[in-house]
Amino acid sequence: MENDLEQPVNTSPAYPSDAPFTEWMGVVEIVSKPGEVHLQVQQRHDLNNRRQLVHGGVLATVLDSAMARAARAHGTGVEFAGTVDLHVQFMLPAEGTLVAMGRVESSSRSLAFCRGEVHNQAGVLVASATATMRLRRAG
Repeated sequence: MENDLEQPVNTSPAYPSDAPFTEWMGVVEIVSKPGEVHLQVQQRHDLNNRRQLVHGGVLATVLDSAMARAARAHGTGVEFAGTVDLHVQFMLPAEGTLVAMGRVESSSRSLAFCRGEVHNQAGVLVASATATMRLRRAG
């Protein structure tokens, strides 16, 4: 019989798979593979700026989320990817259905260097980003 004291103790908090904020935004994961995640968000009134276009903060959020999820999906045992650095470039106004892609370009045990893009429903690039993610591994 095994001794209970020899069993590993999981002291890390359990994290939900989706953040409440991105759930509220209506972000849906449409592709997930090792090191790459695609998210979709549909424009709605409360995500708009004063010009009735998707607010830049929505684009930054969906890019950040796609890259963080890609970092979590990149390696085994990653339970959390926290943004250390985020740079967003806005190319064009965004509206309609948007798809964000996050991809890990390279990584170490504790950091992932990511790239992301948001395309509109016509496939036109409207925003891009780079990020550095701090990785926390389970155990």
